[in-house]
Order: sequence, then C-alpha cells, then structure tokens
Amino acid sequence: MRAKILSILLLSILFATHETLACPFCYGAKDGKSTEHMAIAIWFLFGAVLSVIGGIGAFSFHLWRQGRMPAEPHQEITQEDLTKYE
Repeated sequence: MRAKILSILLLSILFATHETLACPFCYGAKDGKSTEHMAIAIWFLFGAVLSVIGGIGAFSFHLWRQGRMPAEPHQEITQEDLTKYE
C-alpha cells in the first residue's frame, strides 16, 4: 500500500515539473505580446457571446410582449359555419 502511494506521489511530482518547461505563453508570462493579444481575443469572444445571448433575450422579450397584446379586430379568429363545405 505504501509503495502505491509513494509511486502516485512521485508521478504527481514528475508531472508537476513539466509546468516549468512550458513556453512563456502557456506558463502565463505577463510581459509577452502574445499574452496581450490573447487577452484581447478573449474579451472580443466574450462580447460576441454576450451579444448573441442578448439578441436571443431581446427576441424572447419581443415575443412575450407581442403575445400579451390583444389581437386586432381583423386578426381575430372567428367561428365560421363550415357545414356548407361538407
């Protein structure tokens, strides 16, 4: 049991050291130009997603408002005698 725990601990330490070998972009260098550009891209995509969700919300609100309004007299469904078509 101890050997199993020790091997898991050693493997986790081994995989944790790979983080130090990562490129500056992956490691999170604050000075890198690519990090700055990636931050701009993330904010742009965040705005695009919020725009789409906002559009869906606005359209849902529009449908809700239109559904609550009474129908115009020329749009009302009237009961018509359908016996003449039988």
